[in-house]
Amino acid sequence: MQPEKIAILVDSCSDVPADVLKAADMALMPMNVIFRDRVYEDRLTITPAEFYRRQATEPATTASPTGKMIVDAFDRIQASGYTHVIAVCISAALSGTFQETQLLAADSPLTVHVINTRSVGIGSGFAAIYAAQLRDAGHSFDQIVQEVERVTAQTKVFFYVPSLKYLQAGGRIGKVAGMAGTLLNVKPIISCDAEGVYYPIAKVRGEKRTITKLLALIDAAVGDAQHVNIAVCDGANPELRQDVLARLQTKYPQVAHWYAGDVSPALGVHTGPGLIGVGVQVLD
Repeated sequence: MQPEKIAILVDSCSDVPADVLKAADMALMPMNVIFRDRVYEDRLTITPAEFYRRQATEPATTASPTGKMIVDAFDRIQASGYTHVIAVCISAALSGTFQETQLLAADSPLTVHVINTRSVGIGSGFAAIYAAQLRDAGHSFDQIVQEVERVTAQTKVFFYVPSLKYLQAGGRIGKVAGMAGTLLNVKPIISCDAEGVYYPIAKVRGEKRTITKLLALIDAAVGDAQHVNIAVCDGANPELRQDVLARLQTKYPQVAHWYAGDVSPALGVHTGPGLIGVGVQVLD
């Protein structure tokens, strides 16, 4: 029997940090980021820094990876000698990428399992990172699928969003719609529910109080877990990201892996600048 050679395929809105993506040899399915002048491939032909700079003065929209992009990714994976693929996608409730990948995987000669993380950003990216770690530790394809699906169900993500206007404009408002027109300076913290739909987990006035509440939500997510990973990502807000990361690192010495990165342009279209996202992956 041919030995399994397992590839990890991940969409760009899963926000796997660039250094981790490269080290694990993950294949990327880029979302499309659309400005007036052209269509860009998320993280490939437009960087987060360039995107947030342009977003300040130009509207942008997004689209899921085209079928051709996904098929091309499968072809590159096969050409590299891989036999199996674990494909990680953000919530099917927020994007058509999961359904499209699953549909095209059925026609691929590769053995493919597509994961609907029911999350977004690094909350989704954690599934890809964990799959790569298990692969490198020598686990079989079936073992990896089972374990990643288990841990994905207990992974949480929280976003501090300075403004709701981008979520409203992009149609990704989900259960946050009821917050439209709320009092000035109310800063929502958004998470994904069990079905992978955005919802406001907290509404706090002012950034300082909002960050305090964010830290409390992370504390509840960590609970008594002794095997946990945490990541902090930002959308053009590196100083606040570093502050949040430093405070978390002081509080949770038991964390096995810390990650930091930026929020993808395709996600930033719907969240705007200033975002802080925190993912908590509990392994217990």
